[in-house]
Amino acid sequence: MFSYTSPILYAAAAVMVSKGGGFQAIISLAKKVLKDKIGLFAGFLVLVQALATYMAGMGAGNTMVIAPLVAVAVGAIPEVIAGMALATAVCFTTSPASTETVLAADAAGIDVGIHASNMLPFTLLFVLLGAALAVYGVHKRGIMTVGENGEEGAEETDTSSGKLWVQAVPALALLLMVIAGSKINKLFGINIFMPVTNVIITAVLVAILSPLTINETCEALGDGSRYILTTLFSVGIFLGFINIIAELGTFEELAALVGKAPSVVIVPCAVLMSFLIAIPSGAMCAGVLALILPTLSLLGMPSSAMGFVAIAAGIGTQVSPVQVNLAALSDGFKVEVITIVKNNMKYMLIALGLLVICSFIFV
Repeated sequence: MFSYTSPILYAAAAVMVSKGGGFQAIISLAKKVLKDKIGLFAGFLVLVQALATYMAGMGAGNTMVIAPLVAVAVGAIPEVIAGMALATAVCFTTSPASTETVLAADAAGIDVGIHASNMLPFTLLFVLLGAALAVYGVHKRGIMTVGENGEEGAEETDTSSGKLWVQAVPALALLLMVIAGSKINKLFGINIFMPVTNVIITAVLVAILSPLTINETCEALGDGSRYILTTLFSVGIFLGFINIIAELGTFEELAALVGKAPSVVIVPCAVLMSFLIAIPSGAMCAGVLALILPTLSLLGMPSSAMGFVAIAAGIGTQVSPVQVNLAALSDGFKVEVITIVKNNMKYMLIALGLLVICSFIFV
């Protein structure tokens, strides 16, 4: 679990930026523009999270940067967290840059780009549902930030827009580097924007543009890594027991049951099995697909069937206590992982039901 260096680095950077007032400055600017429609800002950030995940092919590193923004804006609203989780899961299982999409395309026997294009309408559907869920959650529950932040927010609102923009630069720069860094690297043909360099650039900006001194910036960077490292250690222990079960062949036997289902319902059964297997082994989504997809491949199922199974595995990971993205959400919103799992369950089951319906209609 400690090999997931990007979430660890971005977690530290996000805390550093937060202590420098970067996230609060963005929220204050958003409040000036949106006034009482801050729920739209939460929905917009879910779309940003989806875009960043789709471009990168993975979500946890993006979550470490975007989740604190949402947390400062609206607080730990269950629907907002679930919306981010859903958008992330769908995007990393259908992105042309992800391992999961490559596996699905190989199983369908078509080019990765073609498969990603085939799945794009369904990707957009679930991403919009995630954003709508976030907006609904804010509308239903209101802003759930702590009182301390409320006082700070009032103070920031009186600050001039120019000063707020200056304080927001480190947060905006980090967000831009996370989302567009890989594209810029390809444009110049050299890897400039990587997790390590992104954090260093952000730290320099925080030291220059925020009230923090250089020493305070370094201390904030170190403090920011503690929570995510502790969480990943706990997750690693849990995953060890899951690996023992996997060695017994339990998951392979469950996957083999899919092939025994009637042909009419084999794709919905594969979708359900993919979701169920992903719950205990959520840190290995590609491994889950490696168990399920060969059965569909032998039956000559189309690209959409492979894509639905991949999305189901992604949705299943968002109720798995060993999923790194949930650890990132836990760190960003300061909520226990198991609490997020419980809150996400009903929304992921609804998404799974919609996916099963799609598998009947579009396969």
